[in-house]
Parts: sequence; structure tokens; C-alpha cells
Amino acid sequence: MKHVEKLTDTVLKVVEKVARNEVEKNVIGGAPKCSAIYHQPKRPKKKEN
Repeated sequence: MKHVEKLTDTVLKVVEKVARNEVEKNVIGGAPKCSAIYHQPKRPKKKEN
């Protein structure tokens, strides 16, 4: 019976994590969009010796 209780506890923890993630995603609107993908710094010019 201990194996079943341990399995039940594990399943409940996983379901809780999934539920929390879904609520955060739907209520908060998911992860914020990162604008860093649009910022591309200029490369340094090559120096001729």
C-alpha cells in the first residue's frame, strides 16, 4: 500500500504543477515577449595591419 500512496502523492504534485502553469499562462498571458531578438549590435570593423 505504501507504493500506491507514494505514487498518488507524486501524481498529485505533478497535477498541481501543471495546473499552476496553465493558470499562470492563461491569466497572466504567458511569458513576456523578448525584444532582444531585434537588437543586433554592430560588428567591429576589421583592422588592416
